Amino acid sequence: MFIKSLLIVSILFSLLPFGCEFDSDPEASPDRYIEPESQIVSGDSAKALYEMNEVAILLDVRNQDEYDEGHIKDAMLIPVAELEDRLSELPDKNTVIVVYCRAGRRSALACEILIANGYINVFDMQGMENWPD
Repeated sequence: MFIKSLLIVSILFSLLPFGCEFDSDPEASPDRYIEPESQIVSGDSAKALYEMNEVAILLDVRNQDEYDEGHIKDAMLIPVAELEDRLSELPDKNTVIVVYCRAGRRSALACEILIANGYINVFDMQGMENWPD
């Protein structure tokens, strides 16, 4: 029993260095590079992120009619179809951006566009109904 336990611990420790390394330079080791991606967050987490960062943005990616029917207070509207052409309206690429739409499909697409354009603090709240009152 002791030998089995020792063998298992030895194997785990031998694998440890391979599982913990991360190289952020894709040119140096493309097989280890992890593409940045947005994080799906709950409404409570999204609200906390927004309130903790005074330059954070709530980005509504629905269309104008949907926005006019109701939106989260202080949310910025840029419909997903216009997002790539209007990236200059967003602050620097380190800004926390919480993205939402009606159900989550457009917010996911918007997050992909933002990440592809170098934004690194992108959070997908999915549907507007997730925002806590």
